[in-house]
Amino acid sequence: MTIGQIVAVQGNRGEVKVIPETEFPERFFQMDSVKLFEKKGEQPIKIISLEECRIHKGAIILKLNGVDSISHAEMLRGMLIKVGHDELMPLPEGRFYIFQIIGLEAITTTGLKLGVITDVLQTGANDVYVVRPYDGITKLKEILIPVIPQVVSEIKPEEGFVIIELMDGLLD
Repeated sequence: MTIGQIVAVQGNRGEVKVIPETEFPERFFQMDSVKLFEKKGEQPIKIISLEECRIHKGAIILKLNGVDSISHAEMLRGMLIKVGHDELMPLPEGRFYIFQIIGLEAITTTGLKLGVITDVLQTGANDVYVVRPYDGITKLKEILIPVIPQVVSEIKPEEGFVIIELMDGLLD
């Protein structure tokens, strides 16, 4: 899971500026090293130990061991910082990571199987589940389900489904 991206060099000591892609940017202060990946990479290109970490104007500034010049830091621009599922920060009860939601089956409170969640849109006000409907459910290519308590009544990743209170017009 991506937790940040190196977007620039910071200063002249080889520090890098990271835009955090995590709800827990403080996690960088607890890390001993970072795993660097290319954008489409599945395996880390480098694992580099951390010397320093600080926050500056909403970004994370990292001083990586052995990266001591602007040119060396510039070579890391665009790299993603990722963690494994075993390194994720625990969420409060009832909250889930997006990867835990994608692939779940959307089922109504009456037992109608709508389809499979293929994406989660983060709109700011509330998330929206994008559901690829099963044949015969609707003529729509996707069903957009607002993630609000009146609509999403239960989320059960361990059982493979989400319970939906079907709103009028949702399938039109």
